[in-house]
Amino acid sequence: MQFLTSGGIFEGVLLLIAFGAGWLTGVNPTLWLSWSVEDALLGLVATVPMLAALAISLLVPSNGMRQIRKFLRQSVGHYLVQCKPLDIFLLSVLAGVCEEILFRGFFFQWISQWNFMLAVLITNLLFALAHSMTAMYALIAAFLGLYLTALVGVDKSPNLLIPIIAHTLYDFVAFYVVIFDTRRNAHLDEQDDDEDGEDAGDVAETQSSEEQDEA
Repeated sequence: MQFLTSGGIFEGVLLLIAFGAGWLTGVNPTLWLSWSVEDALLGLVATVPMLAALAISLLVPSNGMRQIRKFLRQSVGHYLVQCKPLDIFLLSVLAGVCEEILFRGFFFQWISQWNFMLAVLITNLLFALAHSMTAMYALIAAFLGLYLTALVGVDKSPNLLIPIIAHTLYDFVAFYVVIFDTRRNAHLDEQDDDEDGEDAGDVAETQSSEEQDEA
């Protein structure tokens, strides 16, 4: 419950920034948001390439991806495993709605008034920075951000509903991937923690011996 509250506060701050900045600049961050069954279905379909990319990233035996998975297990994994399905769903909805309203609804709409390509660049740079838990994670977030931006940027009648649904469903699945990965690799992370503790103890013991020799 505490993790859900913290996540809600963080996403709520992003939403406040969107509306606050929108008020200052005269840009309505929800101008492109409207309900449409057709666009809702497009949002569902738009999730498929994102989930395919997620599956590929999990199958790629790269050191960068292993570091991301380990970081997610140790930073949020043990919190997510305690969450109920409704909590995971609410977190996903908050992330999808609040982040899309800020990045695509405000930043992209505002900057694109002057230069479309600059809007794409700055919007997704900021999106990557907001997800810069590791360098590889930020890079992946940047590419996902480009895709989400394209969902509204290439449409003559853009609707934020499409990236909101795609973002929400992607996060929902990604959260469960982290939960599964955390449960499956719990023993490995414990071994790593034990080894780190032993290494720290060895270093401390070596330093103590060196100090005694100097004395």
